[in-house]
Amino acid sequence: MPDMPTGQLIRLYRIDRKKSTTSVATHVGITVRYLEMIEASTKTPSLPVLRKLAKVLGVRTSALVGEAPSEDHEGPVNPRLTAVERALFTYRSVALADPAQLPTLDELGEQIRAVEQAWFTSPSKYSDALRVLPDLIVNSERAVHEYERSVQACRQLSELYRLARPILKTLGRVDLGSLVSDRAMRYAEEAEDPLLIAAASWSLGHAMVSDDMPGAALDLAMKASEALEPFLPDGTPEHFSLYGGLLLVGAIASLRTGDPWRARELLRGPAREAALQVGEGHNYHLMVFGPTNVGIHMVSVEHEQGEISEALRLADEVDISLIPSLGRKTSHLYQVARAYECKNNDTAVFVHLKMAERICPQDFQHKREARSMVITLLKRAKPSYASEVREFAGRIGLLD
Repeated sequence: MPDMPTGQLIRLYRIDRKKSTTSVATHVGITVRYLEMIEASTKTPSLPVLRKLAKVLGVRTSALVGEAPSEDHEGPVNPRLTAVERALFTYRSVALADPAQLPTLDELGEQIRAVEQAWFTSPSKYSDALRVLPDLIVNSERAVHEYERSVQACRQLSELYRLARPILKTLGRVDLGSLVSDRAMRYAEEAEDPLLIAAASWSLGHAMVSDDMPGAALDLAMKASEALEPFLPDGTPEHFSLYGGLLLVGAIASLRTGDPWRARELLRGPAREAALQVGEGHNYHLMVFGPTNVGIHMVSVEHEQGEISEALRLADEVDISLIPSLGRKTSHLYQVARAYECKNNDTAVFVHLKMAERICPQDFQHKREARSMVITLLKRAKPSYASEVREFAGRIGLLD
């Protein structure tokens, strides 16, 4: 079911389970009319409602939003996702008999840093990163063996797998996110570096949340943050970034386990204090942690709790120009757009989607969330700007 809107997926799963709209709506705690609007893609469900729908329909939340993996992705960019999948399951015992010459560890390290730079700063980050990621995974795994599991080889591979998680998640392979995060943790433990282990714990916690395991993610994040506390009295911004990043995972996991007040306390207390120690504009261990990122998470909590007016008030205080990551910027813009969608303010939704497209046009080829909101706009846009919405939809390939 490639590129099928969330509403249509919900309807298909409901019909397949032989459930009526009345039955599903009653168990979820919404009106039948609201469910019908979700299925018709004229309303986008909040994450809490989406999770309840998934539970009632007997599927994972990711099944209602994820894309089917495909190498032949429609649109101007071909992510070659299948090549990445093959690389993740390439083992030495079944590798090609005559492999290409292996780069040195320093050369592999430079390649990993180049991919990181592309993923966080390039408007064409998908094609830039995925062009080299398959070979980089295979060569880095070979290097761990060739260099006898040296600390440098293990460190670099742990970093590479942490970077692979958000890339795979964005492309709809949440399941592979858990795989690469587990590998990142195992190589971090081999390197015996407490900071690297903390970074791998952060990545694994995010993977657990994405894979509907918030309780396990909360436990992991809080234990990992406690392990860093002895380093904080003399800590550097790097220490506080790792500590604060883990608290952000804990806040998200708390929210998903039904404890929003704990999430708020973590964000307003220790996470904010850690962010002040780090400052703005840093990206230690791929976390992009700082005061603005904490503010973005505060918006998320209020939005997920249905406090839309408070979420929009907090969003007005967020300056995304301070964030050194295109992905964080666009994710925040999509979140604000969803909040305005709840207010039926389609003009504001359109403005924020256009802002996101200016920052990273390729998002609209790969992110179901972004494409789904444009589909909703196509159905609801008023005549005064309907033609502009259609032009926008055509530009991102939806009208095809």
